[in-house]
Amino acid sequence: MKNNIFNNVSIETNRLILRNFTHEDKNDFYTITRDTKIYETLPEDHMYSLEEISQIIDWFIEKYDENTLGNIDKFPLAIILKDEQKLIGNIGIGKYSADNTKMEIFYFINSEYWNKGYVSEAVNEFINYIKKNKLVSSLIGSIVPKNIASMKILIKNDFKKIEYKDEYNRDCYQLKFIINKEI
Repeated sequence: MKNNIFNNVSIETNRLILRNFTHEDKNDFYTITRDTKIYETLPEDHMYSLEEISQIIDWFIEKYDENTLGNIDKFPLAIILKDEQKLIGNIGIGKYSADNTKMEIFYFINSEYWNKGYVSEAVNEFINYIKKNKLVSSLIGSIVPKNIASMKILIKNDFKKIEYKDEYNRDCYQLKFIINKEI
């Protein structure tokens, strides 16, 4: 494993740890993706098999070594509930599906943990990590129109709504950075 800012990540908040996925996360992540409520907040409607989840996590792990500051394909992190040491979701950035010249922030957690401020806490700290390490100059956040909670999280983290709808008819928000300062 290369020693770079995409490997061995451990971002701590009061209640959470954001860290790289490991092979040991496959079963827990599979369980989260079985939660039908999360698909109300995502453009995907496909539930993945355990084998597909295993392949996805293997791909995540490969990306940690392949990403560079000038070329980030996908940088996902596991969201761990600190006190329980339990995987409850994921957060990351990656090439935006509607325009791969842009970077998108993505996240979801098991619905059992909704409305407790975990995603807001994770997004805030992850954005601080992005700024500190100058990973990208701007981010797109796209949400399905009925996902009011996610819209509030983006706005709370200084994303501004832009006049654009992607291929899934999601509302889009943007956050721009200039040398560790937002504009």
